[in-house]
Amino acid sequence: MIGRLRRLLGSLYVRLALVYLASLIVMSLGTAWIAVGQFDHLGREWLQRSQLDLATNLAHVMAPELADGPKSAAAQQAATRIMTINPALSLYVLDARGRVIGAYQHDDCGLGQRVNLVALKELASAMPMLPVYADVPCRRGQNVFSAAPIAIGGQPDAGYLFVVLEANTHMSMVGMWQTSSISRSLLVAGIGALLLAGAGGLLLFALLTRRFSRLTRAVQRFARGDYRQRISPVANDEIGQAGQAFNELAATIEAQLNALRENDRQRRELVANLSHDFRTPLTSLRGYAAQLQAAPTEPARQRAALDAIAANVIRLSRLADQLSLLARVDVSERPLRIEVFPFAELAHDVAGKFGPQAAEAGVSLQVDCRDARLQVAADLELIDRALTNLVDNALRATDAPGSVHIAAHTQAQRLVIEIIDNGMGLETDDLALVIQRFYRTAASRARGDGSGLGLAIVAEICQRHETRLVLDSAPGRGTTATFSLPLA
Repeated sequence: MIGRLRRLLGSLYVRLALVYLASLIVMSLGTAWIAVGQFDHLGREWLQRSQLDLATNLAHVMAPELADGPKSAAAQQAATRIMTINPALSLYVLDARGRVIGAYQHDDCGLGQRVNLVALKELASAMPMLPVYADVPCRRGQNVFSAAPIAIGGQPDAGYLFVVLEANTHMSMVGMWQTSSISRSLLVAGIGALLLAGAGGLLLFALLTRRFSRLTRAVQRFARGDYRQRISPVANDEIGQAGQAFNELAATIEAQLNALRENDRQRRELVANLSHDFRTPLTSLRGYAAQLQAAPTEPARQRAALDAIAANVIRLSRLADQLSLLARVDVSERPLRIEVFPFAELAHDVAGKFGPQAAEAGVSLQVDCRDARLQVAADLELIDRALTNLVDNALRATDAPGSVHIAAHTQAQRLVIEIIDNGMGLETDDLALVIQRFYRTAASRARGDGSGLGLAIVAEICQRHETRLVLDSAPGRGTTATFSLPLA
């Protein structure tokens, strides 16, 4: 039970709901408190606005009695009659400085106290900002009032008649809340609005957290291995954008996993092909060696057997080179070591390395660099490997009396390098696939050589150097492989 309660309190929906309801209640209480205060001010303002001329009228009525002085029996009787008619009023007479010189409460309460005349002058201005409050004699606090200048002892404007309105305002407000139908209607409407806002907020949070829950379940299923999980877009808000980001991430991970599976399948296929390719020359070597170990044969037959053995050894060496290349296939893991070097010198070195192979195959291998002094900034070892792979592929694809050219020319501050052959060329379907790892054309599979790595490695090397390997080929027309390097 405690564990379920903890899980419930730990859910996003419950926490949002609790925070929302608490905030709603606090704001409602604060609003109600402010509303009560503003209603109080509004009531006082209405009372003062409706009674602005009350003091003037009362001063006119009490003028004969005040002629004998504010403390005379006639003035006392007149004030008593007025307060009897309207018990909510309190009457005071102030002198010119605001001191109470006539108080008509019990025991002359407030007599001798001082009232700030600033409030009286503000109320007497042309456009007073109501309500205007003043200190109430004989009581703590302030209240609205009405005031008018009066004559005292025959002297005009010798003081003020100060009339405090609504002497028991607080009790009147409490009574108003208890007896006013408008107040009760406002209270019921406020409670109804609070309930509706609470229910609407809880429903909205339920809808929002439901989308979060759906996203969470999809992520959990994805984590358990269901890589086809996706989120259906509902809206382009923050939750929708999070779902879209998850879809993109899931698609990327699924594509990478598929690529890894395909890469693993191709590696297994390559190993199987290489194992088969090793078995064939080894069987031939064993057969020819057995012939040599048998009874002496004619020199011509011995020569033919030795030539066959040498050819199979070369084939085995080539297969071993492919296995070595497979072990060093990930050029992306090696950091670039940029240096400046003359490309023509590298091109001649590569051509010299393949010279015997080209001469034996009856193929012309030439270097055409118009300016031997041109230098490039690149990784010498990787560019050497790229040229080696491209020239090796060109020589394998070219029959006698063909030709292979290593050409270079400048274009827009870069050195454009081309390896051109007039060999068998590539089919259109093969042209887009030969730069993928482990892909071998039908001709390569028929010859029993190649690992499907050479052009893929060249493409990776070009990508590391922020360039691109471009192949232009057609069956029977040869192939041109092009990439570029920045000039130093």
